[in-house]
Amino acid sequence: MTFVLQMLETGKEESPIHALDPRAKLLWWICLIIVPILVTNPIILIVITLWIWFLAYLAGVASRMYRFLTVTYPIMVGFIVFTWPFFYTATPDQHFLFNWSIFHASWEGIFYAFAMGMRIIMALTACIFFVMTTDLMDLAASVGQFLQDRFGISYMFPLMIISSFKFLPEMSGDYITITNVFRSRALDIDSGSIVARFRKTIPVAIPLIDGMLGRAQIIAIALELKAFNPSDKNRTFYYQHDFSARDALFVLSGALLIAIGVIFKLIGWGGVEAFL
Repeated sequence: MTFVLQMLETGKEESPIHALDPRAKLLWWICLIIVPILVTNPIILIVITLWIWFLAYLAGVASRMYRFLTVTYPIMVGFIVFTWPFFYTATPDQHFLFNWSIFHASWEGIFYAFAMGMRIIMALTACIFFVMTTDLMDLAASVGQFLQDRFGISYMFPLMIISSFKFLPEMSGDYITITNVFRSRALDIDSGSIVARFRKTIPVAIPLIDGMLGRAQIIAIALELKAFNPSDKNRTFYYQHDFSARDALFVLSGALLIAIGVIFKLIGWGGVEAFL
């Protein structure tokens, strides 16, 4: 939880990547999520993942991102790599490590599992990089400005969505604090049946809900003091977000990866099947 809060604060640092328009980084991130859907070739996915690591180095967040991902990679991918080969469809032309009844594992299955794991690794790396280089409130302001100026949509909607992500770690932190307080008072929360454990969470839920309502009231008062009007569609912004040439180039780099993925898919080298 501490790392999540630190990761959100990392988005406020200064670097060439942090200075990009938040909307450009959002579009780039969407492109990087589309790529592993189109491409399952593990070599291409490894190259793109290394490219993201290079961008993380330019942003000055590589070491902190590395500490998080070295723990997350095995957890997210390990289960797939170790279990998928047993469920990979068996065919006579495979190179089996063992093949007994319904249980089997082959080199083809292991390679396929590795390719599926690389899809998750690439998408996860892109997500962490996006969060660590983007200030969420700055993203809300830029998206809100775009929606208001182009479509006449109130700033309230992007503010609600982004605020929910921003304050979710705080709610999780409150939950951990409250449960630790109850444990220090000899309340056994972790044992018993599902029904019993659900009943034990009721004393935890009451102060948690009360704390969240108090935090929501503080936010409402702060917005009111700043003369926030959700129905005002002519809101002015302290910082004006404008797309620059380097923002466009950054988005085009993500779009280029999609184009490369499509080309490899058309020539038959976009999938893991090319190696099997």
